Amino acid sequence: MARVTRSSAKKDDKAPAKAEKTEAAAKAAPKKKKAAAKKESPAKKEAKSESDVIEKAVGKKATVKINEEKPGKGNFVVRISGKEEPVVELLGMKRPFPPLKQLDMDEVCEKVLAALA
Repeated sequence: MARVTRSSAKKDDKAPAKAEKTEAAAKAAPKKKKAAAKKESPAKKEAKSESDVIEKAVGKKATVKINEEKPGKGNFVVRISGKEEPVVELLGMKRPFPPLKQLDMDEVCEKVLAALA
């Protein structure tokens, strides 16, 4: 003869309730966010805007290439192909790059356009 006790009956009754709770908790849990697209740095945005100015002024005679040859960490170099000396050369800067922040990009554009002429 099988004997059912109260404690075993309670365990059987709670089992479906626990499963329902875990399913509800899984649905209510926040979903993982998708990785955000990598934002462009302010320096790259400004470099692109300045390159647009140069390309408009010179036309199709010049193309602007950003970091074709990486100058190294903490360096900012503007070169014109065919010329030995760079137009602007800031080497060995420490973060947060104060000389680069103080650099007048309009003046750099003028120097580049003068070197191209």
